[in-house]
Amino acid sequence: MIDATTFSTRSEAIASIEDAIEAGGAVTDARDEFDIDAIADELVTLHSEETPEGATIASSLRFAIDADEDTFWATVEAHELTGPITAELTSLDTPAVIDGRRTTTDTITITRDGVELDAVDVESSEDEAPYDLAVRSIIGDQPFTWIR
Repeated sequence: MIDATTFSTRSEAIASIEDAIEAGGAVTDARDEFDIDAIADELVTLHSEETPEGATIASSLRFAIDADEDTFWATVEAHELTGPITAELTSLDTPAVIDGRRTTTDTITITRDGVELDAVDVESSEDEAPYDLAVRSIIGDQPFTWIR
């Protein structure tokens, strides 16, 4: 086991995985660089106790990361998001009020290796610049491709 900690919820176990990945400082947002859900599917296990009749004792439910250090890091490495980043307009002309005026917004969904990194709303425009700026606000100077 990477550590002997058990967690009350699966979300707490996943947060622990993210913390471990980010602990070295080289990664600032594990979800941007790794498929955290896939890592958790492989490493997070549910443990519980049963009554003599075989029923699960609800108060005994706990989650753990069942992996030694080598297995943990091999699993993390196997789920590194290395493919190209793409941006796609996934919603157009959604009515909105911005600064007290009626307008519309468009939603840009940003993905890598089929994993959604983020989604951002932009005030609808004929100009491409606000859309590119919105994507850059999420991914910085990393290259990306628009899916039209």
